[in-house]
Amino acid sequence: MHLITLPIILLLLSIPGFNSASVSSLECGACSLLVTHFELKIAGVDPKKKIEVGSFRVSPTGEQKGLKEIGYARSESHLTEIIEHVCDEAKHYKLVVNTITGKSVYVHKDATYLKGDESSKMRSRLQNACNDFIDSHEDELLTFLKTAHEEPVKQFCHLEVGVCSSVDVAALPPNEPPQDETMDLSDIPDDEL
Repeated sequence: MHLITLPIILLLLSIPGFNSASVSSLECGACSLLVTHFELKIAGVDPKKKIEVGSFRVSPTGEQKGLKEIGYARSESHLTEIIEHVCDEAKHYKLVVNTITGKSVYVHKDATYLKGDESSKMRSRLQNACNDFIDSHEDELLTFLKTAHEEPVKQFCHLEVGVCSSVDVAALPPNEPPQDETMDLSDIPDDEL
């Protein structure tokens, strides 16, 4: 009887989504890290800041044609500056279980109150995956980031490149512990105050 059930169990565990406590792939974590960090850096730029792009050739008459002014935040120049050190952000990430979906996901340590794996080994693997992701998807990523999106991580990592499942990009619980986990002075006995 055990010989029959073991293959069935192994087959069920190999089905995506069957194991609700499964871990998001490193590639998905890297993609999420990249898009999230880029969007934070883009949001930090003054929207009025502009940059000239196009042809810088000067005609024989001394005119410069083909230049246009675009927003600096989503310019290729700015995005290229960010990409140089973006994977270093892995040192600020942790692996937590999303209490809504039951799946472990990589998130910035300030994104949630949830406790998780913040080991240097996990962060090193995430940083390596980030560098590998850039090697494989740099052009797609930079093209995607040139325009704003409502849910950029979901749009790019799930819908565009398909490295994340819909469960991987599901919202985290609000960034505050549930009320039953917090204490206030009324929870402490009077003789201990």
